[in-house]
Amino acid sequence: MINRHFNDRQQRGKMKFPVKYLTIAIAAVVCVVVVFLFFNPRLFSSFTLQAARIKNTFSHYALKTKPRFYYLELEKNGKDIRVGKKDALEITYKDEFVVKSIVSDDLSGKHTTIKFEGFSANENDFRVLLKGIDFVNKVIKKGTFVENSSVVSNYTASVYYQNEKIDDVALKIIITPQDWFRFAKDSSNVSQQIEYLKIAISQNKNDIGVRKILAGIYSRQNRLGEAIKLYKEVLNIKPDDKVAMLELAKCQIKNKEYDDAVKIFKEIVRTNPKETEAYLGLGLALEEKGLWSQAARHYHEAVRLEPDNYPARFKLGEAYKNSKMMTSAIEEYRYIVDHSKESEQALFALGDIYLKLKKNDEAVKCYKEILKKNPSHPVALTNLATAYGGSGKGQEELNSLKKAVAINPRQPTIRFNLGAAYERKKMYSEAIREYENVLKINPGDVDAIERLADLALKNKKYWPAIKYYEKLKTKSPKKVSVYANLGFAYGEIKRYKESVENYEKAVQLGAKDSTILQNMADTYEKLGMRKKAIAGLEKISPRTKVVISNLGDLYLKENNYTKAITYYKKLAELEPKKAGSYANLGYAYAAAGNLDLAIKNYNTALKFDSDDADIYDNLGETYEKKGLYEKALETYKKAYALNPESAKAAKRIPRLKIKFLQEKSQQKNRE
Repeated sequence: MINRHFNDRQQRGKMKFPVKYLTIAIAAVVCVVVVFLFFNPRLFSSFTLQAARIKNTFSHYALKTKPRFYYLELEKNGKDIRVGKKDALEITYKDEFVVKSIVSDDLSGKHTTIKFEGFSANENDFRVLLKGIDFVNKVIKKGTFVENSSVVSNYTASVYYQNEKIDDVALKIIITPQDWFRFAKDSSNVSQQIEYLKIAISQNKNDIGVRKILAGIYSRQNRLGEAIKLYKEVLNIKPDDKVAMLELAKCQIKNKEYDDAVKIFKEIVRTNPKETEAYLGLGLALEEKGLWSQAARHYHEAVRLEPDNYPARFKLGEAYKNSKMMTSAIEEYRYIVDHSKESEQALFALGDIYLKLKKNDEAVKCYKEILKKNPSHPVALTNLATAYGGSGKGQEELNSLKKAVAINPRQPTIRFNLGAAYERKKMYSEAIREYENVLKINPGDVDAIERLADLALKNKKYWPAIKYYEKLKTKSPKKVSVYANLGFAYGEIKRYKESVENYEKAVQLGAKDSTILQNMADTYEKLGMRKKAIAGLEKISPRTKVVISNLGDLYLKENNYTKAITYYKKLAELEPKKAGSYANLGYAYAAAGNLDLAIKNYNTALKFDSDDADIYDNLGETYEKKGLYEKALETYKKAYALNPESAKAAKRIPRLKIKFLQEKSQQKNRE
């Protein structure tokens, strides 16, 4: 017992000593920690956080308060990172990441989830592998990006506790120019491609590759001004970019800026004299300006550099052809035919030249060569028919066109040519049938309508002719022949008002053909509009005998004897041995009261035609007016003998006989 008592007391003594020093030690440690944390604020913050976490965790479990979220622990591209609630998770299209831990007051994590709003279809993205490219793609597709900015920051990842959101983690989606380019490349919508590329350019001011791609799209869409602007931007960044120079010049040619294109091509040639494409571009620009000889020189240089560049040779042949250097053109086309497997285009060009030179047999050979490889080529058959037609081989022409029609019955040009071939052979029914077939295929074909109109007029089918010509008026409102032919057709069915309206329109459009003017004058006369008829005939120059005669007749009817006599005199000068000229002149003199000259011209007329009863009638009347009854009676008798139905002679002979007897009786009485 004693020992035990002693031991307990000893133990109590031992216990009192360490407590005193332990308190001092703890205080010292606290001081050290405080000083250490003062000089290490980050550690102080962590310490504070841990203290807060202890407090918050106690509140969550003891007091049932909502848990607080602190940070995410992720593995991103193979590295561990931590993203707190005040931080932002940066994501690019190259990134891959997974949320490994959601640090919150829910220590077990059983009820805490995370969702990347707007990006994931999962209910919980915890420990799910996520790819940055999916985030970038969705942002671009939604179009929520800020223009001219590469960062989109209005997205979050939401942290939930038992399906109730407790906090968010900010996301920064980084969109690079390569993303826009990638999207443009993959898009089938051209407008969308353009928008993507424009944004890519705005985010990389010195990128020439994207500019060239966008310029190419603009060029294909024929938005030449925008393409030219972009190519110029490329050349401002890189002045020696040959591709941009070539494409810029091509766009300028399309945009009819030929001189600017020539300058660029010449600069390329200056720095690289063996650049075939530049010579071809120069040739094309000069060709567009109509400078075919200069174009030929540059095409020739391209061919010199690349002798087997057949497209270049073909362009050279075209330049020679348009420079009227047919022999040289033929040589180039012939070279292609002899050396290239693809010779059809050159054979067509050769055939066309031979047709122009009227070397129809040579043309026939070219088109037959095409037909050896392609017996059903409708254009070759049509051109072959033209060559046969030029050679006067009408039947072969028809046969070729019939084959072409059989192969391609819906081709209006071939059917029209077949109709024309029938028309040349005077097979008018067949021609009309083919022209009507053309109109079934193409109701507005002006040439077919005109041929049908002309054939109807030729066959005196005036109403169908009028129908076609009226249709032509709407399609060719300034074609003189349409109005002239309409005027004639209406005149033939005695629709003189419509006739003269169309003749007037033809004259208004510049018609000066004497037949048109004469027909119009005839129509005016039929409408009783002699002054207009005279005015129309006076416009004719040079005046034919018919016009002069008509003018004399009209002036005579208008009682303008002086003018009538003038024109009849001109007619007599032109036809000095024709009775009618003098007869008309005699009639005009008689109407003017100059009976002596009337008698003189009637007698002259009878010298050239002594069997014209009308001249005798008019001469007898003139003798009668002059009081020469005996001569008048003799003349009337001659008229009656020639034409017993002459009313004037039959009527005047009995009266003159009585008058003649009366005069003789009076004369006897005077004696």
